[in-house]
Amino acid sequence: MSIDVSLPKLGRQPISLQIMDLLTNLLLSGELKPGDRLPTELELAQKLGVGRNSVREAIKMLSSIGVVDVQKGAGTFVAKSMNSTILNPLILSLVFEQGTSKELIELRLLLEIGSAELALANITDEFLERLEQMNMRLKEEGEQEERNPKRLLDIDLCFHMELHRIAGNKLLIKLVESIYTLFFASIEKTLEQAPRRAYENHQIVIDALRKRDIEAIRSGVRRSMEYWMSIVQETPSKK
Repeated sequence: MSIDVSLPKLGRQPISLQIMDLLTNLLLSGELKPGDRLPTELELAQKLGVGRNSVREAIKMLSSIGVVDVQKGAGTFVAKSMNSTILNPLILSLVFEQGTSKELIELRLLLEIGSAELALANITDEFLERLEQMNMRLKEEGEQEERNPKRLLDIDLCFHMELHRIAGNKLLIKLVESIYTLFFASIEKTLEQAPRRAYENHQIVIDALRKRDIEAIRSGVRRSMEYWMSIVQETPSKK
């Protein structure tokens, strides 16, 4: 494949990172597509006016996160499917931002409300029944004398992931599956303290979906997040 571009001047950013950003942008723009064969290291180096070592380092970094597939003797290809490891650098960067509770809350709200709105177009009686069954399992587990926090978390996550699947956006599902790891501890804490509340809030969302009422859906999702939001906003000094 021919790449007719040049590297922008990015100050002191290492050349290998500039090359990595360039190839990533070509993917995002559609100029590079899954399965495309990249030019050789030498071809890329000559085209971009850089050293082969910089190209080799950029390819190594892209390979390490699953963006490209280096096949010995065949060449380097854009990965045919997105591996969840691609999101790991994003997740790691977000981990360092966990003190910023407001941003985490907004992130989850955007994901939850967006999925619920998309789900509205795909909702069926069968999907609603499935959500009802999952929520009933949460209620039953929460009523046990000796509650299992991990079990409660698993059931709650199954409910939310089912809602995301109903939304029908594969990229959204991959993003949610990775980013939700940031929320596990706070979700588990809310479930351990108030499992009944989680069940009731889920039911509000289910009822809004059944009515096909988009404003009720948005309101229901926000209400279902309220207690979780209060947990996320707690500071260590309040423990």
